[in-house]
Amino acid sequence: MGIFKGLFDFEKKREINGEINLMEAIKAHIDWKIRLQKCLEGTSEEKLDAAVVCRDDQCKLGKWIHGPAQHHFGGEDAYHSLREDHAHFHLVAGKIVTHVQSGEHEIAGGLMENEYKQASLKVVLTLAELNSELAL
Repeated sequence: MGIFKGLFDFEKKREINGEINLMEAIKAHIDWKIRLQKCLEGTSEEKLDAAVVCRDDQCKLGKWIHGPAQHHFGGEDAYHSLREDHAHFHLVAGKIVTHVQSGEHEIAGGLMENEYKQASLKVVLTLAELNSELAL
């Protein structure tokens, strides 16, 4: 991909690494699959609110994307791609919760296997690439 290649000098990399741990963000997004799967199976002990889940500015990564990241990336396509992919991920996750809570488990399962899987993979790969580019 290489969408982040050459965007950051050493000081900028150090600054970003001080703001966000991208490996933690990757883990948090991978963990969403388990959370949603438990919701779908009815084994979740947490009460997910679709109106919150669908928002891309509520998690640690989202707060960074909507905050400090804007200053690091400026108008770069890489920033817009990351922001859009992350927003889509949360939108799909919110749809899954909505369908589960409406008793539409088959629809939720279909979303998990298709659109969610693709959205999750895209975010994780993008974050991994950014993490690699930010290595000091």
